[in-house]
Amino acid sequence: MSSEQYQLMIDPTPDGWRHGFPKALPSHAVGGAGADLFIMESFNLTLWVTAQGYPKEDFQHYRLFVQPVEEIDEQYKATGEFLSG
Repeated sequence: MSSEQYQLMIDPTPDGWRHGFPKALPSHAVGGAGADLFIMESFNLTLWVTAQGYPKEDFQHYRLFVQPVEEIDEQYKATGEFLSG
């Protein structure tokens, strides 16, 4: 059994790179295990992506991908603070 950890990344199109994407989704937004990850139905993806600086009027399409990480970045660990809206 592998102890490798993974994070779910999002890259909105077009021009996600202009707004600092791709970015890892926060852990409270992600379900699944190992490399089989998905966005939780209860997570407001549009609110989070726009809070990260992507223009709401442009957010229609995105690419998701799983990325192995050696150590999960502290900012993506669950903190109990949730965006609502």
